[in-house]
Amino acid sequence: MEQKKKSFHSLLVIDDDKSFCASLERAFREEFNILIAHSPDEARRIFWRADIILLDVRLKEEPDNNEGIELLSEFHNERPQLPIIMATAFGDMKIAVEAMKIGAIDFLPKPLDLTKLRTTIKNSLEQANLRRLVGTLEREIKRIEPVEFVGASKKIAEIRKLIDYIAKDGRINVLLTGETGTGKELVARLIHRNGWRSNGSYEAISLAALAPSIIESELFGHEKGAFTDARERKIGFIELADKGVLFLDDIDIAPLDVQVKLLRFLEERSFCRSGGTHLIDIDVQLISATNQNLLQLTKDGKFRKDLYFRLKTVEVHIPPLREHAEDIPDLVSHFLRLLQKQGRTQIEACSLEALDAMLSYQWPGNIRELENCIENAVLFAKIKGHEKIELEDLPGELWHEAKTEKKALNIELAEEGINLEEKKARYELSYIESALEKSRGHKTEAWRILGLHDRFVLRRRVKAIERRFSQLIEEFPLIKKAFSK
Repeated sequence: MEQKKKSFHSLLVIDDDKSFCASLERAFREEFNILIAHSPDEARRIFWRADIILLDVRLKEEPDNNEGIELLSEFHNERPQLPIIMATAFGDMKIAVEAMKIGAIDFLPKPLDLTKLRTTIKNSLEQANLRRLVGTLEREIKRIEPVEFVGASKKIAEIRKLIDYIAKDGRINVLLTGETGTGKELVARLIHRNGWRSNGSYEAISLAALAPSIIESELFGHEKGAFTDARERKIGFIELADKGVLFLDDIDIAPLDVQVKLLRFLEERSFCRSGGTHLIDIDVQLISATNQNLLQLTKDGKFRKDLYFRLKTVEVHIPPLREHAEDIPDLVSHFLRLLQKQGRTQIEACSLEALDAMLSYQWPGNIRELENCIENAVLFAKIKGHEKIELEDLPGELWHEAKTEKKALNIELAEEGINLEEKKARYELSYIESALEKSRGHKTEAWRILGLHDRFVLRRRVKAIERRFSQLIEEFPLIKKAFSK
């Protein structure tokens, strides 16, 4: 007879019938670690060790005793993912329905069919493992999303190239500069994710969120007894990031004594915890970020110049959103897709008036403000029953500043939404048309108005749009006349 392979799962049998428990133990001890409890108190003491439970509805020989149901509710509240199978000698459908509503995986009548019980246990454990896996994946997806630097503008494309180079090198110290909300931490996470250090840890810390007195301890850690409240050893963020990437946001507020210790670490790649004497070697890629003019701070004596140059082996400046507003449609589409994936909205697009307002706004809070704006607009669109984001769904500061002049963008939209790429092309053509109108058809003056390098750049952009969306040129007579040759 083939011997059944014993698993590492523990089956807890809760029943006041000792002979019943003994028979189940004999039947399943070759497959599971069997735990037995004959009373609620015994069950409470050991249910934490169980991977699955077989629970009798009645734990006393009394007609109205439903202690099993009470235990089911208690255990399910404390461990919602724990599979619990109910068993009873009383074929009470009402109790079965109640048990399933509370959270029981299945309900089996006594005397138990061991083959069916074995199958039920196996399926329940597989389902529980699957739920745990799905939960883990969902948490991981939530942790890493969104790791995408969205935009098709020249400035964003250049940053992508820098990210790729920095990530592949894996040792360059990087200084990220830019206004609040431009996406500095997103760039840091992309450097970690896209490089050979992706198998190592990614640790991020904002110095602005810490009291100046604890910054050194948070970065470098400390030994027990290093100071009055140091009751145990603490591992700092630098040590936690070993073999990975450390992101230090708001580096400009680092106290001068911490700057000295950080400089020494960058030079020697080793340090001692506060109160310690043992040198710890660390291999980490350091990425720092600031929204301040760090060079000016060095001139003012508020930041060490030698540390500044150590931090900025490569400097990556992330432009404010107003300087690459052409990426706004792509960003809007990206944020809407994220909200759809999270099950928070079915909205896939916004009206031309709403998009026009977003393109006209200066975005002092940059991409972070835009993301918050889309979340806010989706909520109000849902409340008002809109199928897409309308101008009135946007925060007041946007639609109050919306342009009143109608542009050549009044098209009929399909019910499913808009083609953002085509819409971007139409916007660009509308600006070129306006420039030609102001310059009375003189292309040389038009490209200067548009801030382009020369007329050839303007021609290439028009022709590129014409290749993709030839039908659009017909809507702009001045462009058609100027570039038809």
